[in-house]
This record gives sequence, C-alpha cells and structure tokens, in this order.
Amino acid sequence: MSWHAEHDFTVTISGGSVAGLCNAIALRKLGATVSVHERTPGPMLARGAGIVVQNELIRLLEDNGAGPLPFTSCRGRRYLDHDGGDGVLQDMPQEFTSWDAIHAALRAAVPDECYRAGSEVQAVTQTGSRVSAALSDGTVIESDLFIAADGSGSAMRQRLLPDVEARYAGYVAWRGTLDESDVPSDLLPFFDDLFTFSEARGGGHMLAYFIPGRDGAISRGSRRLNWVWYVHVGLTDLATALTDKNGLQHRSSLPRGTTPERAIAALRARASREIHPKMAALVSETRDPFLQTIRDVMVPKTLFGRILLTGDAAFVVRPHTAGGTAKAAYEASVLARALKSAGANVDVALQSTEELQLEYGSALYQYGLELGNRWSRDRSTD
Repeated sequence: MSWHAEHDFTVTISGGSVAGLCNAIALRKLGATVSVHERTPGPMLARGAGIVVQNELIRLLEDNGAGPLPFTSCRGRRYLDHDGGDGVLQDMPQEFTSWDAIHAALRAAVPDECYRAGSEVQAVTQTGSRVSAALSDGTVIESDLFIAADGSGSAMRQRLLPDVEARYAGYVAWRGTLDESDVPSDLLPFFDDLFTFSEARGGGHMLAYFIPGRDGAISRGSRRLNWVWYVHVGLTDLATALTDKNGLQHRSSLPRGTTPERAIAALRARASREIHPKMAALVSETRDPFLQTIRDVMVPKTLFGRILLTGDAAFVVRPHTAGGTAKAAYEASVLARALKSAGANVDVALQSTEELQLEYGSALYQYGLELGNRWSRDRSTD
C-alpha cells in the first residue's frame, strides 16, 4: 500500500474534461482518494473534433490500466496548392482520434462515485496544508490537494493570477466533420488514408483527416472526416464572428449548431476562392461548421500552496502544436510520479511538478507562437 493510501491523501479536482480526468486516473492509481467536480450537468460536448494522437496520452492510459483509445491511421501526408492538382505526397504514418473518444476513454476509467456532474467549485480557501472547496450545492469539502483543471477560461486562474489574460492571436479555426457515409463518392478516395493540407490563397491553411465516428467506430464506412481551416479575423470583426444565429455573442467559440447561416454561406464562398477545390467541397458539404478563436495564455507559476493549475487552466497553446491533450497527460503523469517519489514530502513534490510544468508549458507555448508567426509572415508576403 502506498503512503497516499495509508494516510488517506485526498484530492479535489475542479473540471471533468481531459486534464481533470487525466489527473483523476493517475492519482487514483497512486492511492489517493479523488473527487472530480464538473459544472456541466449532462454529457460534455465535443471541444474541437479531431486530435492527433500523441505518445504522452497513450502512455498515461497504458500506465494506469485505462483505455483502449480508438484511433484511425494514415500512411502519409498530401500537400495541396490552392489552385488545384493532386499535390505532393510524403510517407508519414500517423494516428488520429477525437475529443469525444479521448474523453470517453478517460471517463470510463474514473468510477461514477468519484465524478460529480453539475457540481461547480465556487470558492477555495486554504488553512495550512488543507484546502476547502465550496460547491454550488452549498457543501464544503476538504482535501490535501486542490487541482484546478477548469479549462482555458479558468476561474481559478483569474482569481490567483488576475493580471494574466488570454491574448487573441489574430485568427480563428473553422472546424467541421462529416460522417463517412455523407462524404460524396468523388471526395472519399481523395482523402482516404492521408493527412491532407492545403495552403490558402490569402494565407493560412486547411487540413483534413479521418477520425473515429460515433461511439468510437473506426471501421470503414463508420468514421468521420474531420477538417480545420485557420482564417484571419481582425480584432474589430471578432465580436461579429462570435455572434451566433440567435444573436448571442460568445466569449471564445461558436459551438456546433449555433453558427448563423450567413456566416456559413460566407465561409463556403471564401473556400471556393481560397483553397483547393477538394477542400472547398468539404466545407460546402459540412452542414454545421463551428468556430474557435485562437488565444494564448502563459502563466508565471502554477502552484499556490496546495492549489495547482493544470491543463488549459495553466498554459493555453495553439492547436498547430497538436500538444494540448499531450500536455494534460504529461502534467498528470509528472504530478503522480513526483508525489509517489516524495511520499510524505507533498510540498516538495508539488514544487518539482511546477518546475516541470513551467518548462514544458513554456516550450510548447513558444513553439505554437513560432508556427503562428510563420503563417503571419507567409500571409504578409501573399
């Protein structure tokens, strides 16, 4: 029995998305008593559709007896020019999954008694080495460690680091998926077994690949074709871009099914002018494209006594890095290993975790900026 099990080491996690569940899985394996509090009362909606599979996530699942994670694969990449043609092929096998599939695999590894949906942490206080969390139902729970995994708009980060603000990167990601059965027959062979990229005439690029379909289905005919298109939107136009079909302005994204028809029509028209015809056809065939703004968040610290920021509550990195999910899994694994090694020296373990978080997060953050700046330079010479 581990020190943490023997001493009933307790952990409260705010946020039941990927980062929160990664920590729950790793810390329960350590022997800690864990409770996850997710403010969403029902099933969580997809946060972006397709995700490139990274080793950090696979290792966390395997090391903790979780999974399996359904994924699709391809034999290589295809690079297209916006004017058309068959493009350039490159041998590069890769694997892909989806936010839905990742969340389902992680959630299945966390017992229902450890996960409370519709439970929001509203206030946190510390007394010595104990943390008290006041919940939306009026109850207060105490624990030895509080993990803030409440996402890119983290309320806990705003309380602890009020001077840290998300910075808009100057562009958005339009996203969409099509069930394989809905992909026109002339498009299906073109995209099958490839990770396809297309440069856009006015700068930026679009990419497409197959991901698991409903309930993680990966057999041919049951997958989904996922696409992402990075498009420049000026700051003065951002409020309009984030206004949904009911006139409600959102903070950072338009959820699936809320995009105004006029915005969809404008996107399709832009696609016909800007990107490869096959990519433009994907956009045209997608009934409900949705939008995410690209924002950057970098924090100077993640540890505040026995409160630890993790996942997007700490660093928000650009999706070009394909590293957001990997970062969440890495941070959870680092924390579990540090606590296991330190035993009773919990604060030493947390300090070590913060150092590695800051190192990893800063490097991934800078890499995302470099990729984004490369696009900006390309666009400026277009």
